[in-house]
Amino acid sequence: MVAIGTAISRLTGLLRVVVFGIIIGQTALADAFDGANNSPNSIYELLVGGLLAASLVPLFTRFTEDNDEEATNAVVSVSLIVLGIATAVAIALAPLIFRLFSLHVSPLVDPQQFRHVGTVMTRIFLVQIFFYGLTAIASALLNARRHFFAAAWCPVLSNVITITMLLIIPFTRDGTPGLQDVLTDHTFFWLFTLSATGGVMAMGLVLIPALKKAKISLKFTPNFSHPAVRTMVKLSSWTFGYVVTNQIALVVIKNLAEPGSGNQDAYSKAFTFFMLPHGLLAISIATTFVPELVRRVRAGDKDGFGSWLTAGVRWISILTIPASVAIVILAHPIISAILEHGHFDSLASHNTSRALAGFSIGLAGFSIYIFCLRGFYAHEDTRTPFFINVFENALNIALALVLVNRHGVLGLGMSFGIAYMVSSVLVLWLLHKKYAAVNWLSLLSLLWRAVIGSAVMGVTIWWLAYLLHPRSGMSQLAELFLCIGAGLIVYITALYALQVPEMRNLASVLPTRGTDHDTTL
Repeated sequence: MVAIGTAISRLTGLLRVVVFGIIIGQTALADAFDGANNSPNSIYELLVGGLLAASLVPLFTRFTEDNDEEATNAVVSVSLIVLGIATAVAIALAPLIFRLFSLHVSPLVDPQQFRHVGTVMTRIFLVQIFFYGLTAIASALLNARRHFFAAAWCPVLSNVITITMLLIIPFTRDGTPGLQDVLTDHTFFWLFTLSATGGVMAMGLVLIPALKKAKISLKFTPNFSHPAVRTMVKLSSWTFGYVVTNQIALVVIKNLAEPGSGNQDAYSKAFTFFMLPHGLLAISIATTFVPELVRRVRAGDKDGFGSWLTAGVRWISILTIPASVAIVILAHPIISAILEHGHFDSLASHNTSRALAGFSIGLAGFSIYIFCLRGFYAHEDTRTPFFINVFENALNIALALVLVNRHGVLGLGMSFGIAYMVSSVLVLWLLHKKYAAVNWLSLLSLLWRAVIGSAVMGVTIWWLAYLLHPRSGMSQLAELFLCIGAGLIVYITALYALQVPEMRNLASVLPTRGTDHDTTL
């Protein structure tokens, strides 16, 4: 259920990127939009997002088991107040916020005009902060009670609204929109900015009926001195530092991409494609496994925690290692077939595919890293993830500074991928050192099989791509279909031949409550 919802939300998100590329292209306006639309994400993550992600599911799971409605109401009420204040302050500081994403503007554009346009759009986009927080709170409440459907599917509505408003733009104007149109064409301005903000607002509001349907009754009773609120604040101290390091790295990388050159848009679009397999293959596992990890910690069941965590890492590895190999090989036909339409030309397609290939090197590492951090959060340990994240971001920045001059956006993507590959090993080692949570024999026995199966699959895909050598958009789509289909068959066959237990017991991907899943290990 979660996987299907996540898949459709990611696919509609991909369609949103395609429509945006067709209408806007890879231009200075696209870079300004990217920086401005990143602002609410960054501020939300900086002020409250990391806190909510780290603490809400564990806290709400505990409150549900203890039937503590007072604690739930206090946490939700205080969180909403903080979100409201953060949104208002961010809107007031919009010029400074966008300036951080445009410190190193490309010489191809007027820096003053670029920053002015970006600031105007940022003021509208920053409203999203409150609704991102509302979505996080409602999703955590639902997931803690094992209601996964609405939270997994609400991004679909957001994407549909965004796509619809973008598609209206060509009917209101002629030609490729530019920076000046944001300032002079009011119809275009509101359609363009509300396409993103309206979608995020809908994503948060649609979860309110879902809460009522799940019989989750809430009362606005803010109590900043409540023990549950103090626990949440305690968890937030290290998480705040965690998010700060992420935002520092993001600002550095975005400026290394030279805003206004189109490289920032290429990096952003490539990241969207990179997140598609992560969201489809890894997030579905994390969403359903994390509440169970929390319950094992609460019950003092160390063996059960280790079994669940190792099973999760095994499944993520099985799914993401071959996806990483396939995307690296097929990066150009993927981007060309899907994005190269309208104002998105072949040069933009080539640039974006190079960034995607770099990102995809680290797909498995990124997915394992994100999942394993939830193991620390299940123990209400936010300190260790902070230090791990400092290392990961420092490595990302160091590699980016070295690789960007030689490889451009490919180097920026590679620095991200390599940093997460290295950090995933570190997070696994620390998780096991602190909580004896990793069955290394089980994990390593799976990894070598997945690597061999992926290598065989990769050779098959490369050979088919070389043999077919498509020249048009339709033939590229046919190539993707044939290569991915053949690769999937080869990979599954290899896993069966290598006697991977998960292939013989697919039911284990949907574990039942109270099972330690030794059979999957």
